[in-house]
Amino acid sequence: MKDIKVLIDTDIGDEIDDAWALYLAMKTELDIVGVTTVFQNTDERARICKRLLSLYGKGYENVPVYAGESDPIAASGGKYGHTCHYTSELDLEKYKPNGDAAVDYIIDSCKKYGKKLVIVAIGPFTNIAKAIKKDAEAVRSAGKIVIMGGAYYKQYADWNVMCDVDAARDIFSSLDNLECIGADVTHKLQLNNEQLDKLCLAKSNAAAEELAKLLKLWRGSVTDRLPALHDPLAIYYAAHPDVCEMAEQRVTVVTEGLARGITLNVDAYGKQAMNPTYKNTEIPRLAVARSVDAPGFIDTFLSFFE
Repeated sequence: MKDIKVLIDTDIGDEIDDAWALYLAMKTELDIVGVTTVFQNTDERARICKRLLSLYGKGYENVPVYAGESDPIAASGGKYGHTCHYTSELDLEKYKPNGDAAVDYIIDSCKKYGKKLVIVAIGPFTNIAKAIKKDAEAVRSAGKIVIMGGAYYKQYADWNVMCDVDAARDIFSSLDNLECIGADVTHKLQLNNEQLDKLCLAKSNAAAEELAKLLKLWRGSVTDRLPALHDPLAIYYAAHPDVCEMAEQRVTVVTEGLARGITLNVDAYGKQAMNPTYKNTEIPRLAVARSVDAPGFIDTFLSFFE
């Protein structure tokens, strides 16, 4: 897909689906102009990206990778250990990130590519929010910002929002080019143990073999649940928007109290006639995923490892 430029903002390194998403971007031949990492040990996360890009090759080894913001907007100075996917190979000099100016790289990419650029944010939104604070006009000039995060038709606080609620508030209140793939949709894309066993044997290319190794590391550290294709769906949607049924909804982020971190879909809230704030026109309408053909997308994803 050479008609759009894609910048991926990721917290790769813990959950396996970020690594799968980067692989899917390469397998579908997206024109990746850069990768930025976010949340906690961003240097190590960037090294994981560099390794996967290098192993896949075909020009992707030249994609610049920038380590971004480690701490949420309202916190600083955290000390973070290794990610789930740390291996000693990551310490090699060849996997050193291109720098730590992720926010500046996001802004520069928006200015360079304009409407051709799709930013796919599949981690907490700290980098994007800080880019908005520094140059909101540039970020708004991008074609669209696709996020994997929030939940719009079920009431719970999604991980990517909860990791930096203030950043989520800023992007939802500032961007009219935001398109949202929520966890209430992506949870329908859970893989089973049989499918995971097959992915652990993937050998179609060096990157697929690396992903098999990372999946085994993940399965060894997470024993209470099965993974879902959260981030791969967001990546695939960037170039194939018909994969999801979308709806224009008014969404706001709850920042206080017991409901902190919930992405409140005002239009799906119900009891509209009894809610005097319902007609608040200041809440923006955003494209929100309503559904996905789960079996079809899972089959598509698995086909890229054959």
